[in-house]
Amino acid sequence: MPEKKRKLHGVYLMALIMLLLSILPLTGFDIARRITVKWDGQEKVVKTNLNQPAAVIKLAGVPMNPGDGYQIVGVNPVLQDGSVIQVLRAKKFKVHRNNEIKEFASTKPTVGEALKSVGIAVKKDFVHPPVETTLENDTHVYIINKGEKFNFTEEPIEAPIEYKEDFEMAFGTEQVIYEGKQGTVTVVSKSFKDEVGGFNIMELSRKEKVKPEPKVIKKGMAMSVKTPNGYKRYTKKLRCEATAYIATGNPTATGIMPYWGVIAVDPRFIPLGTKVYIPGYGVALAADTGGAIRGNIIDLFMNTYTQAINWGRRNVDVYILAE
Repeated sequence: MPEKKRKLHGVYLMALIMLLLSILPLTGFDIARRITVKWDGQEKVVKTNLNQPAAVIKLAGVPMNPGDGYQIVGVNPVLQDGSVIQVLRAKKFKVHRNNEIKEFASTKPTVGEALKSVGIAVKKDFVHPPVETTLENDTHVYIINKGEKFNFTEEPIEAPIEYKEDFEMAFGTEQVIYEGKQGTVTVVSKSFKDEVGGFNIMELSRKEKVKPEPKVIKKGMAMSVKTPNGYKRYTKKLRCEATAYIATGNPTATGIMPYWGVIAVDPRFIPLGTKVYIPGYGVALAADTGGAIRGNIIDLFMNTYTQAINWGRRNVDVYILAE
């Protein structure tokens, strides 16, 4: 009789466990762990019973690129409730070896560790930059062979010229206000022997060591105006009322056929043959006259009727160019 009771109790206990397991989700009690995934300045908390960090990262919807990795923050390497997974982005680097260039990616912090992580084992004297150099994105790593040698030289960088426009200083004149300083660049090359025993040097890279300081020149811009063709010196600035006209089939007062850039003027105000600049119209030639053109009234030739209507009548500055 006791034996039957024990068996019966066992059946009841098993049924109770199954019942509890079936109703736990309905009660809101959740035995899943909360794992925080951090990447690219973002983070997301996921509830899961997954044990593999890579699977949890995938569940969080984090895009992973070739070479990317992760680390579990803290001393406990096993995922548990409250764990934080930090996604590590791989840095791309290029390896130059035997006249070939191959691209790799690694999350390792230094050049040497990155090379090891992609299966490249090499003596430290055969690598540039040095193996302890911090790995940056797009680092170029050069590996030489036995019998080859790295050479390091420095070359000057000429100081660039920087112009400062001075509208109080006479146009076309210049004044040096700072001589500037040369910079230097480190040139890395390798020396090797060719198949017939000849000595050769091949440049591998250049890296600025000292940034040059520009030579500063003050450039006189007085009495100048900016045109589509650069700054132009002018001798006089006039304020005029500008209208527009189109072709009538007749030549201008100077005998040429009108084109965009020809304007009609009062020769007593602006002599024929004068080159001018009109903002909004461009560089023009005073080559025509008109019955209604008197004093500071000018007429600008337009290619189409629509252009003439759009221009209408407006006040403009007219710069009498020195050339």
